[in-house]
Amino acid sequence: MNGMILVGADGTSAGRAAISWAVRRAASVGSRVMLVHIVDDEWGMIGEQSISELHPSAFELVEKDAVFARSIDSSVTVTTRVMLGDPMVELGVASREVDLVVIGTHKTGFLHGRAFGSRSLQLAATAWCPVAVIPEGSTIERHGVVAGIDDSDAGRVAVRFAAIEARRAHEELILLRAWNAGSASSTDAERTDTRARHAAETLCAESVSLARSAGDDLLVRTRTLRRPPAEALVDAGMSAELLVIGSSRRHGAQMSALGPVSHDVLLNIAGPTLVVHGDTVPAPDLTALDQPIRRHQ
Repeated sequence: MNGMILVGADGTSAGRAAISWAVRRAASVGSRVMLVHIVDDEWGMIGEQSISELHPSAFELVEKDAVFARSIDSSVTVTTRVMLGDPMVELGVASREVDLVVIGTHKTGFLHGRAFGSRSLQLAATAWCPVAVIPEGSTIERHGVVAGIDDSDAGRVAVRFAAIEARRAHEELILLRAWNAGSASSTDAERTDTRARHAAETLCAESVSLARSAGDDLLVRTRTLRRPPAEALVDAGMSAELLVIGSSRRHGAQMSALGPVSHDVLLNIAGPTLVVHGDTVPAPDLTALDQPIRRHQ
């Protein structure tokens, strides 16, 4: 962990939302921020030596975003970088060297995103560190950190990550488990549903114990819903300060694809959402929670 948060800077209002979120988080955890603007050169037509001549506006753009970032909190170290290539590929490669990648989106849950848009799905699937996707604009007051839970390594990492975030922000942690209901109205369907409910309650109890590793003073609440998981998580994210979801790493040709729940949540994103993978996130440093906490209103 190198204490660096990387932010995709593109000069848009959604990009500014990501910068604002990242700077405030950096201030609370003592991290640095690097703003990266990527000149789209997917076909390799632009040479390294000519980028400053062909795209002087790229440097102007990222420097303007840096001024904006420093205006949010001058105590945070902000650096800039301009790169060439496919934006999501380059951010994915750069994710190996940072603690967190943050990007903005104009998506508001109605499947008409611009800016990074649905390409954020590719980054969330392939990045080697957690990825935060921040939708622009929200006039509602947000409360609580929500973690979607399931019986997987990624689900457990999501719980631990969310617990750290909730305690750091002095927010309650809501552990949410939803499952699809059986389609048939029969005795077998009722039995299946009863087993699913029992399994959800057991998983919630185990997840509460895991979350408590962040501190016994953490306020933890659980919710179990007989509802499609993605729908339940999107609704919870509408008012949450942060929604944390785990996505199991895929391999081979499917590595660039998220699991179906994570995919649907990001397509219908309703608030700040962070995706973690079970095989890429080290165990959180719980000792960091004993350090002074800075809270931004």
